[in-house]
Amino acid sequence: MVMTQFANRQILIVEDDEDTAEVVSTLLNEAGYHTVAVDRGEIALSEIANAQPDLVLLDLNLPDIHGLDVLKQVRSQSFLPMIVLSGYGRERDKVTALEAGADDYMQKPFSPEELVARVAALLRRIDWTPQPETRLVVRQLELDIPRRQAFIRGQRLHLTPIEYGLLLTIMRQAGQVVTHDELLRVVWGDNYQGDYSVLRVNISRLRQKIEQNPRHPTYIMTVPGQGYRMPTTSRY
Repeated sequence: MVMTQFANRQILIVEDDEDTAEVVSTLLNEAGYHTVAVDRGEIALSEIANAQPDLVLLDLNLPDIHGLDVLKQVRSQSFLPMIVLSGYGRERDKVTALEAGADDYMQKPFSPEELVARVAALLRRIDWTPQPETRLVVRQLELDIPRRQAFIRGQRLHLTPIEYGLLLTIMRQAGQVVTHDELLRVVWGDNYQGDYSVLRVNISRLRQKIEQNPRHPTYIMTVPGQGYRMPTTSRY
């Protein structure tokens, strides 16, 4: 398998099925990553606190702590990139995991190539800083691009890498419609074409952080059937 540009990144695999853990570990090792596999939620939390991996692949059906509880506990303390790997295939399960703070959700069985691509895409969101912009301002919303920091009315926003990528993409095209597919392609990569639930949930989370009334947004407005638009003035 071709080595990725993110060689030597540390990935924690939280999976109680030994065969699945071995397959995932082998795939990622061949792609150039370093992996550690654990089979319990408590061990995972300890590993995250002590080893500080670059990304976590998390199964939901763990023997001691439900994966959602692990996810919520981690997300309450950090924005560590996390991808849920689950045998649950219902749309509601996917949305629940995303709402709990997952950056991505993959249903088992999954394509090995897609797994590696999604890991790389999420890590790319962390590293990627477009040039030559250094600062973007739309009304009371500001991005300090070199520092990857966002502010609303002077207050620092605490955004996940995915939320930051969405906000950056929409702000760069303020006043224009940014389509669903363009956001998926730019922020997540080509493998996410048509996967609108992951986009919808993350937009909802972002609105909770920047809008005074998320039910009546004035910064990220829905354009039905097309995508989203950020007005450049407050008259909307």
